[in-house]
Amino acid sequence: MKKYLFILTLLFISCQEEITFDLPSANEKIVVEGSIEQGFPPYVLLTRNEGYFEPVDTNTYNNLFVKDAIVKVWTYNEDGTKDSVMLEQLPAPFDSISIYTDINVITNPGLEMRGEIGKTYNLEIQWNNQIITSSTTIPEPTPLDCLWVEKNPSADEIFECDIRAIYSDPADIENNVLVRSKRTEHWKKKKNNNGIKNDNDPFLILVDAGPDVLINGESFETFFPKPREQGGFPSGNYNTDRYETFNENGIEDSVFLPHDVVLIKFCQIDKPSLMFWRGVVRQVTSGGNPFAEPANLSSNINGGLGTWTGYGAAYYKVPIIEDTTILEQYDVEITDIF
Repeated sequence: MKKYLFILTLLFISCQEEITFDLPSANEKIVVEGSIEQGFPPYVLLTRNEGYFEPVDTNTYNNLFVKDAIVKVWTYNEDGTKDSVMLEQLPAPFDSISIYTDINVITNPGLEMRGEIGKTYNLEIQWNNQIITSSTTIPEPTPLDCLWVEKNPSADEIFECDIRAIYSDPADIENNVLVRSKRTEHWKKKKNNNGIKNDNDPFLILVDAGPDVLINGESFETFFPKPREQGGFPSGNYNTDRYETFNENGIEDSVFLPHDVVLIKFCQIDKPSLMFWRGVVRQVTSGGNPFAEPANLSSNINGGLGTWTGYGAAYYKVPIIEDTTILEQYDVEITDIF
């Protein structure tokens, strides 16, 4: 029997043939990640798309950003007049990433275009002999009733807490909710017993996005978990004050780590924007599952990919201290909205 199996294996090996596929190259398109919200100027980040099987090397990142586009944003006022602005790339030392914005925010503060609730903002990009367009509206924000901090009874550590909230959804309008969060303070022990460091989140991270179909007109309790670093459903906890024990050169000691501080961005967005961000949520929360249903992201960019989103935003700064209650919105700076 072993002899026959050996011969059969040789037959299978001898029949193998290398197969190569001549896959078509992806058409070069511009990828837009742009936004405008009440009280802040428009921001647009432009990159090139990459083929799925394209090689990734040291030049990939350098060639990714589009730095030679002409970008324009405009809106119409109630009296029919038109406000428009040409967006320019941020100068040094803010040019590590090529962000287009109303440069007046730096050179002539107070003269820049800032978003207004209820207005529609049109975007036009001229690049590579193409004209790419989009439009978005800033909806009316619908603030949370309140937020509070409580310990998570099922967490592994007693210092792990949840951010919970009550939201009353207006019954007379269609709401599309998007939630982001970032830890502006998250303390860790440095190596070699050299104090502590603030290992905060550099950007706001997407938590969830969805319509109010199931909650329209309802008042209910919800919570905002910490997004997972490697994708998947947001399920993390935040840390309150605690001591961390460690062993240094055979000597056991402890260090005090202050509580996290979390910025919550609770937004209303229009339906075309929701279609894009809902798709992002589904892809992120699939966690790389090979059995997940594949889907292309919906885009509201005509002639390109990505999204141009108007945010009707409410911000809340939440110190992770047990039984803390937040009733008022937080006044953010420009650096907070990313």
